[in-house]
Amino acid sequence: MSSHVETRVEYPDARTVMGRLLAPGLEDPYPLYAWLRVHEPVHFSDRLGAYVLTRFADCEYLLRNPELFPAPDEETLIGMMPEANRVDPFLMLVRSLVNSNPPKHTRLRQVVSKAFTARRVERLTDDVVRIAADHVGAVAGRSAGRPVDLHEELSVPVPLRVLAQLLGLPLDDDRLLAELIPPIMNIIDPTADAATIKEADEAFARLTAHLWELVERRRADPRDDLVSALAALGREEDGGLSDDELRAMLVALLTAGYETTATSIDMSVLALLRHPQYRADLATREGAVRFADEVLRWDPSGPMSAGFRMAARDVRFGDHEVPAGSQVRVLFGAANRDPEANPDPDRFDPYRESPKSLAFGAGIHHCLGRNLARLEIAAVLMAVAEHAPAMELAGEPVRRRSLPLRDFSSFQVRLR
Repeated sequence: MSSHVETRVEYPDARTVMGRLLAPGLEDPYPLYAWLRVHEPVHFSDRLGAYVLTRFADCEYLLRNPELFPAPDEETLIGMMPEANRVDPFLMLVRSLVNSNPPKHTRLRQVVSKAFTARRVERLTDDVVRIAADHVGAVAGRSAGRPVDLHEELSVPVPLRVLAQLLGLPLDDDRLLAELIPPIMNIIDPTADAATIKEADEAFARLTAHLWELVERRRADPRDDLVSALAALGREEDGGLSDDELRAMLVALLTAGYETTATSIDMSVLALLRHPQYRADLATREGAVRFADEVLRWDPSGPMSAGFRMAARDVRFGDHEVPAGSQVRVLFGAANRDPEANPDPDRFDPYRESPKSLAFGAGIHHCLGRNLARLEIAAVLMAVAEHAPAMELAGEPVRRRSLPLRDFSSFQVRLR
């Protein structure tokens, strides 16, 4: 995709580079990431109102030192946003696990960990493999030589159906989630306009009302699902979640577990189509997970941190200083291709020795759904390799944006 010589590409300044990264439709951001990493690895972006880190060691240091780089308190974070952005989905993000500090973070993490256990995820394995195979078969049936949109027909339905099963949502809810979650996620887009913010607010209201109906039903009639488990943990004063925290947790689980995973499935299938020499590796779950992990390192779907972090004091990153009170963001996409962390980082290699990746974060805020996401991606790869070996691109995929999500506006495939 990119070669490391691209660090020598000349750009007028770092502000121009960040402007291009935030512009829609960028296919290959990696030469820009490399330029920043070499020329201005700690860059203050006017558009983001934050210092942006691009070197692996700097990004990892921030993630593993939450006392030095805490999330801002709620009042500060709300004050950082224009008044038009201060709608319910943004306030949910403000109060969520990803933007909280100990001891609140410790309490929330412990509560959700009691319900979102490794055993619960492992019990889903056979279902995830079946769901992936069913949807790949359906795509093959609908294509029959005609182009179909991979994202809409495969990458979105698989994680939605898995999440519906995990949470205990009715089967028909995956259509509702597909309608409501994407506009909610747009609230974190730094280029969101007033219409986008209004749409996010309306979608959030519909989703939370629907979820709360389910919570009330599960409190009256518990089942073996995640909503029942979270609802049964009790109120905040009993060591559980307040109603507002439970709403925020359910929305966070859906948004974090859907759109980034769907886009990661897109990325992984695209990597397979462009590197067919590794198709045989996907006959086993181990080989498929190894392939997925390299995709997540090489081209992560969420290349920028979603959480807000502030410097608690003046901090130096090499020759660069971040003043106390400054917002700091990390570019995972740039860090994962830092040659100081991964030799020959632009080469796609599922057999890479000891790869270093921040695709799921690090430290106390590392992604709780990491194993489930890897399982879903691997299951789709295995299903495509086995049931759709003739899948091919029907034209070049078209990117919608580069930050905060590397998603597609069009991803057409064909099965002969």
